[in-house]
Amino acid sequence: MTPRELITFEILGMPIGWAALALLVLTVLPAIYRAARGPAEADRAIGADHVFFVLVASLAMLALLWERHLLVDLVVVVTLIGFISALILGRYLGRSRSAAITTETATTTTSAGDAE
Repeated sequence: MTPRELITFEILGMPIGWAALALLVLTVLPAIYRAARGPAEADRAIGADHVFFVLVASLAMLALLWERHLLVDLVVVVTLIGFISALILGRYLGRSRSAAITTETATTTTSAGDAE
């Protein structure tokens, strides 16, 4: 079975490619909620990263469904941008967390010194 035949294979009267795309889009709703209301910065980053992943996967599915090779090039570029942004965000969150730990340690040390 070729990829084109697999994507257009119908289940319950709907091509499987479009059904997969619809399921991908449905997974965005909880991710948007997590990105907007996450209790921590890391939760928001994970939600935003998931939304970005769904965007890339949707572009890849559309490239298969529409047989547009230009979209595959766009998927590669967007994936590289997403990878670099995830690295930058991870470094930012790591620095802000280590700064918070350092501040907390300094406060605890000062409080212990005052108690004596």
